[in-house]
Amino acid sequence: MMGKDEIVDTLNDLIRIVEDSHEAYRQAAETGQEEDLKALFNDLAAQRGAIVRELQRLVAEQGGAPDMGGTMIGGAHRFFVELKNTVLGHDREAILGEVQRGESECVRRYEEALAKDLPLPITAVVAQHLDRIRVDRDRMTMLRGATA
Repeated sequence: MMGKDEIVDTLNDLIRIVEDSHEAYRQAAETGQEEDLKALFNDLAAQRGAIVRELQRLVAEQGGAPDMGGTMIGGAHRFFVELKNTVLGHDREAILGEVQRGESECVRRYEEALAKDLPLPITAVVAQHLDRIRVDRDRMTMLRGATA
């Protein structure tokens, strides 16, 4: 079984990637031109905000200090900077492609977390989040296919 510090570190890593996603969706909804994408991104931003709060609660239950912000380095941050630039360019297929790529990075981070020996209740929550993120990634893939 993992120690509390490693559990907290793992959960805080997930908080950072999901907070990046949350912020990117919020900004994409604010700057987007197409109403259907704005509505979708608002919905996804709300979902990601709820996931962040749930992860922060789990960290606190472990006696840790939950991260309150996203990452400032790494692939996730670069993805979300690209998403913002793409949204400002208003290319629907490119926007969906960037979202799909970012969701794939979230999936990768969640899979890494699930490969660890997390306590069962935490594993169950993380697995639920991963299922949700996979559904959203697959939705972007379908939407992207519809625009091609």
